[in-house]
Formats: sequence, structure tokens, C-alpha cells
Amino acid sequence: MTGAADEDDNEIALPGGRTTAGVVRVGDTVRRPRTARSDVVRRLLRHLAAKGFDGAPDHLGTDAEGRDILTFIPGEVPGDLGFHDDPTLIAAAILIRRFHDATADLADPSTGAEVVCHNDLSPCNFVFRDGVPVAMIDFDAAAPGTRADDLGYAAWLWLDIGTDEITADEQARRLGVLLDAYGTDDRPAIVAAMLARQASLAAEGGGRGDRAMAAWATACHAWTERHRALLTRR
Repeated sequence: MTGAADEDDNEIALPGGRTTAGVVRVGDTVRRPRTARSDVVRRLLRHLAAKGFDGAPDHLGTDAEGRDILTFIPGEVPGDLGFHDDPTLIAAAILIRRFHDATADLADPSTGAEVVCHNDLSPCNFVFRDGVPVAMIDFDAAAPGTRADDLGYAAWLWLDIGTDEITADEQARRLGVLLDAYGTDDRPAIVAAMLARQASLAAEGGGRGDRAMAAWATACHAWTERHRALLTRR
């Protein structure tokens, strides 16, 4: 399918966040090079649009170059992790919950899946307006899974778990703010998922020679394990 938005507008590279190489803005659309996951992403985005979820781009088709055409969501996408206050954490958690609820009917419970996980719910994959997260982007890693799978990774990066600049007591409190806003109190499962993602990212970094990523994820894993009892306390 070729979308209607094939006008000859100037292409503007989209910096920041974790965008795929070659992603550009054309007018009110975003053009992304097709990948092996393009069809999966297209079906997911169209499902979200049909469910009335407005926190993700719409998929409009493909352009004359075969690139996926998505709606452009105005706002700012951070390039790095940072500190987020309670209202921001609450807004992020509510958006994540809405996304999960909108995908629940795509999951097969017989496989253990509850929802479609985004699988990279870093603040760097959210669009902010006036400091508030309003939409998520980059669904290339999306796949069926559990809510805890997604929330563990999201909590790690939104709270910046593992930094020495925030005490364990404060991180436990902030974790409660995030999870209360989402609507779950299953801290043990979410902290376990966080530890699993930290370990897998450390292994991934080591496997591809990214020493900085491996060292960061390993240090975060050690911090989380050290304070596990506090973080899981209800």
C-alpha cells in the first residue's frame, strides 16, 4: 500500500531519542526505512488507532521509496536519561497502562502473554510536551509478553535505578509512585523483570563489545540486587 503523503517536501532528520538511522520528517509525517519488523509494527499501530489510543503515531502506508509513513507527533524527545519528578512519573505510568490495556486483546494467554510489550520503554522513546510524556515511539521491539516485563524495564530507566545520586529509600518511594499510577502492587515481579533486563543488557553489551553499556548495566544490576528487599517492600 502506498500512502497519500508522497508530496515533495523537504526532509528533516530527526535527532535525539533512539530513532532508527534514516528516520526523517516530511511535512506532518515521519518516514522510516522498512525493516523486518515493519509489518508487525504496522499492524500494531493500526490496532492502537482502532482502539482509540492516541499515544502513538498512526501508520499511513508507504511512500514512493518504500518507507513507512507515520504521523508526526509534535514535541520533544530526550536524547538521554534524566531525573523525572512525581507528576512526570505518574503521567508516564498512566500512558503505559493505556497502551497495555489497548493491546491486551492481541495477546494469547495460553503462551503466558498478557499484552503486547513495547520492550524499550525508555524516556528516550517518549514524546514530551511542556515536560509531560504524551506519546511513545519506536515500536520495533514490540512483542507479546507480560505487563511486568515492560514495567521492569520502564521503571529502571524512568527512575534511573542504579545511580548514586538518588538514595535507595527515595528510589523505593518513587517506584511506588510509578506502580501506583499504573495500578499494580506486584513489586517482586517487576523488580525481578528489572534485574533480568539489566542482566540481558549487560550480556548484550559484552557480546558486541560495547564496554560502556555492559559496565553500566552490570553496575545497575548490582545496585538493584543490593537493594532488592527495600525495592520490593510494599
